[in-house]
Amino acid sequence: MAGSPAGALARRLGIRTGRVVAPAGLAAIALGAVLFVLPPHSTIAALVAGIAGVAAFGLGMVRFAGGPWWALIIAVASGALLFAAVTVAGRGLALHTFGLTETCQVVQREEVDTRSRYQHYGFVHTISCPRGGTFMVRTDSTDRQQQGAEVAVLDDPGGLLDPDFASRHNLAVEITSVLGSIALVAASVRFTRTRVRAAS
Repeated sequence: MAGSPAGALARRLGIRTGRVVAPAGLAAIALGAVLFVLPPHSTIAALVAGIAGVAAFGLGMVRFAGGPWWALIIAVASGALLFAAVTVAGRGLALHTFGLTETCQVVQREEVDTRSRYQHYGFVHTISCPRGGTFMVRTDSTDRQQQGAEVAVLDDPGGLLDPDFASRHNLAVEITSVLGSIALVAASVRFTRTRVRAAS
């Protein structure tokens, strides 16, 4: 069937489908990042959009390539890394770009038992900042701060972004992560297109 008119038509339809579904998957990944970084800051909605986006990107690239398993593996791996980068590092980039860095005080720290979900204890810090006001920052045990300590905080006085401790966001690492993940996706698309052209 591969050399028949029906096979050629099926291949063309697959390529066209892939050209629509793969970009739609990338758009869903971007939407997941927006839902995480900006209000409503919904982790669940971000995960749903991100997982759907990674799956759509993988399906689209497989359809574009004509069905080989390697296209699925490359697309899903690069798409998942992109989603992780634009959500985790994207939050820090947004705070660095649109927020401000303040020296604030930890006025209260409460230990929360989260072992049922995360296998460790969590900490809720109440932070008081000169411009950002009073807000809470949640961390795990590795990032906890002492009550009464003065800490550098990235916050947004406008309230659009969730504040966080500046020590958790290395700007150079976050820029490298986002740009590297975008480059990896672009390389995977280019590699798949090259293989498709070579096979046709």
